[in-house]
Amino acid sequence: MDILKLHNKNVLLISILWGCFILCMLVQILKDKDPLFIGILFGSGILVCGTISIFVYKKIFIEQTMYLCVLGMSFVTFVLIDNEPVIANFYLIFLVIFILSLYQDYRPVILMSILSIFIGAHFYKYEDRLNYTYREGDFSYFLFTLSVTFLVAFLQIRYSRAVERNDNAQKEEVRKDNEQQILALINSMPDLIYIQDSTGRFIEMNEYAKDLFKLKDMDYRNKKLDELFFENVWFRNFHNCFANDEISWEKGTPYRFELDLSIGDGFSAIFDIIKVPTFNTDGSRKNLLVIGRNITEQKKASDLLLRSEKLAVVGELAAGVAHEIRNPLTSIKGFIQLANQVREFNPDYVQIMLSEIVRIESIVSEYLSLAKPNQNSPKSLQHMDHLVRNVVTLFESQTNLRNIMIHSELDQSYQIMCNPNEIKQVLINIFQNAIEAIGSNGDIFIYLRNVPESGVEIIFIDNGCGIEEERLKKIGEPFFSTKEKGTGLGLLTSNRIIEKHNGTIKITSEVNKGTEVRVFLPTS
Repeated sequence: MDILKLHNKNVLLISILWGCFILCMLVQILKDKDPLFIGILFGSGILVCGTISIFVYKKIFIEQTMYLCVLGMSFVTFVLIDNEPVIANFYLIFLVIFILSLYQDYRPVILMSILSIFIGAHFYKYEDRLNYTYREGDFSYFLFTLSVTFLVAFLQIRYSRAVERNDNAQKEEVRKDNEQQILALINSMPDLIYIQDSTGRFIEMNEYAKDLFKLKDMDYRNKKLDELFFENVWFRNFHNCFANDEISWEKGTPYRFELDLSIGDGFSAIFDIIKVPTFNTDGSRKNLLVIGRNITEQKKASDLLLRSEKLAVVGELAAGVAHEIRNPLTSIKGFIQLANQVREFNPDYVQIMLSEIVRIESIVSEYLSLAKPNQNSPKSLQHMDHLVRNVVTLFESQTNLRNIMIHSELDQSYQIMCNPNEIKQVLINIFQNAIEAIGSNGDIFIYLRNVPESGVEIIFIDNGCGIEEERLKKIGEPFFSTKEKGTGLGLLTSNRIIEKHNGTIKITSEVNKGTEVRVFLPTS
């Protein structure tokens, strides 16, 4: 019987019990019974009804409380019949039928029937004390009423059991139907699915798993790995699939991993495996559900896509380098052809050719630093204010010639774990861009601020020409530059360096007002 329903029935019965007890007390008072007797009866009733109420409303031993309620009703019944013995036959049979209709369970009905026999027998035996005149046939009538009661109870119990069996049969049919549907669904899935118990014995597996493990015609249920290995040589190849079951149990949560199965017979596949352990309410191991999907084709497609993306990037970079180098090479070729015609070298032409060769070297160097970044470059603790001051000193002569004023506020910074040469390269690139944006007669503001418990922020602000919004969105793309002879690789390289140091670069700009560059480097 459902516990919640049983509790609700107990609540109803205890409510009726309190009502009958109050009725008994009123009858005793109206009949002017002995005050001592009324006091004893009142105390006993409060004790019985109160104790049962505690069990009912505290939901203590709900099923056992059902029997306490029946005993309480028998106590009140005894008191009521003590006042009016003539109602014994009717009241007892009514009470049995009431208990039967309330609980629809043979156990409380049998208890109530047995109690009714003893109560009825008691009053028939001591009828003189109760001032009740015995008439011929009363005892036979009493036995008849009890027989009817037992007959009704018997029929009710048989009916209840028949209904219960029918319900159970329907539930079992529904369960089997649902189980068949679930099995049909699992078997139709193109995934490896199997279930093991806590000892590693197989409970169930779908058709895909049977075909993969070559267990189609074998009885695998309730067998461990060693037993199946012994019977099926092919199954031994999948030992790695089961090797980390204990890890799943110990983690207690779904455990996911990739499994590369390469078997000498030509079978090769990559599976995405997830193992889900389940546990009983007491925490003991229950079942292990394993689902594996063959992702070989997805892996190949992913690798092919990644390779295509790499080739596309390489092609883009190669095209950009070729385009950038072509111009200086054209100039060099023209001057050499001219010198070949006139049979002499003009010193001015030589200087131009040398500058073009330097430009080619610069493009190649930037390309190499971008294509092969040094991921393992040595790092050390550095004060950023020292690095910034060194860069400012480096550009002092150039800014003086261009009449550019440098305004700096450099706090003593936190120590940053970084590669000083790489960070210096980033600062030089930003500084050089600011100078070229101003041209001449301008100002560059440099601020160094500590970000509490986070890192260091370096801010460059210039009042140069600024960058248009549409062009600002493309800043950092290979070979895109706002400068006439720029390659765009400088800022791209700077971004790579800062990303490697887990930092960020943010650029904001407004045309004819200037540009602000913020570089953040974390302390860790």
